[in-house]
Amino acid sequence: MLGRTNQTMRYREIQPRPPLDRFIECFWTLESYGNAALTKPESILPDGCVELILNFGTPFRELTENGTERQQPAHFLVGQMTRPVSISPTGAVQLLGVRFHPGGTAQFLRIPMDEITNQIVELDAIDPALARDVIAVAGSSLPQKIAAIETCLAARAAATKSDFRFIELAAGAVRRGGRITVDRLSVAAGVSGRQLERRFLREVGIGPKMFCRILRFQQVFRALEQRDTGWAAVATDCGYYDQAHLIRDFQEFAHQTPAALMARSGPLTEAFTRKHRSKSDSTAG
Repeated sequence: MLGRTNQTMRYREIQPRPPLDRFIECFWTLESYGNAALTKPESILPDGCVELILNFGTPFRELTENGTERQQPAHFLVGQMTRPVSISPTGAVQLLGVRFHPGGTAQFLRIPMDEITNQIVELDAIDPALARDVIAVAGSSLPQKIAAIETCLAARAAATKSDFRFIELAAGAVRRGGRITVDRLSVAAGVSGRQLERRFLREVGIGPKMFCRILRFQQVFRALEQRDTGWAAVATDCGYYDQAHLIRDFQEFAHQTPAALMARSGPLTEAFTRKHRSKSDSTAG
């Protein structure tokens, strides 16, 4: 179990048991124990994963790109992201998340993942049966909620037959921090580049090139955590051509410069980067 605290919230990760660990990176919880409503809006950045988020506390507020605000639904699926999302709590926080391995959602949800890229979709609109199961455990303790959701997903996994090849392929890209070419991925998968693109869009939610770019971008946070070096050295360590190349990715994926993001980074941004996750990230392949 991995846990991190700040003055208002505690984030924890719980590893799933087999066979779910093949499809799910972790269950995670985020709980407040202070006045979380005073927390400023923070950026959640693209990380290459799709997540199911169950909110048993007060709704979160989301700031849209045009500057308007909207309330997030209680239980929802977050598709692959290629841009940041700015959110803040409005009161007590009690979130339970299911972070899928890239491609792992196909075992549970029968929708093409590229249909929900850069979207937050209410769970009931995607899977009413799973939404009912979630509502049924709303009054339970947090450990009981996790156990119930795990049991529900394990039953689905047992009833579904999937091709694990693309889960394993994506896991390999994760282990390499995105440092693998699309041609090498195509050869490893035994399919043409066009077929690879279609399968990644359907099962992962984004194309293989974008997926690897996001993984490389996320390696920057791990590099900054592990060594005290300048941006130019971090860029080289993470596979960028130069510092300018790294800054361009930050502008695309974070909508701000690296220095600006680091200066404003808070507990939510910190919790949902890959810097604290195992580099293997998957037991598959």
